[in-house]
Amino acid sequence: MLRASRLLCALALLAVAVPASAQQGAGPLADLLARGANPDGPFAKKSMAATDSLVLRAREQLGRRYKFAAATPERGFDCSGLVKYVLDAFGVDLPHNAARIAKVGEPVASDSAALKPGDLLMFGRGRSTHISHVGIYIGDGKMIHASTSQHRVVETKVPSSGSMLKLRTVRRVLRDSTTGRTRSE
Repeated sequence: MLRASRLLCALALLAVAVPASAQQGAGPLADLLARGANPDGPFAKKSMAATDSLVLRAREQLGRRYKFAAATPERGFDCSGLVKYVLDAFGVDLPHNAARIAKVGEPVASDSAALKPGDLLMFGRGRSTHISHVGIYIGDGKMIHASTSQHRVVETKVPSSGSMLKLRTVRRVLRDSTTGRTRSE
């Protein structure tokens, strides 16, 4: 009981001291408080940081040349090679094939409100149900993918329903660093 009351006193003192230091706007404590509460604990990594890093890693590849069956910045990328390369940095091992990637992870509704940066967008052409292309959703209705028509890695809007590419499915493969679950769980 004494230990609990000491802990409560310490927390009360911290609550009084923290707002003063946060108002100064300097230091790591102020930065930590600005991030907001993390339901996984005060020192757990927020999954948003992982998705921000994933988007940054994907953007680092912009302009790299398109090359069929390639999966490195030096050789170039095809669509699945780009996705494999980017997600490999986050411990996600994916096949180098868009149709097989479409079977990995958790399905996500293709509604734009359900999409999160890092989700994988799977496309087919025309009326075919075959998955032939994959891109990485980066938010704000945009994706990064290795474009065969532009011969390079590009950032574009997610193709609309009138496009040749038809969105077939969305998969979430990035796992939350603190729980071991996919972010969709």
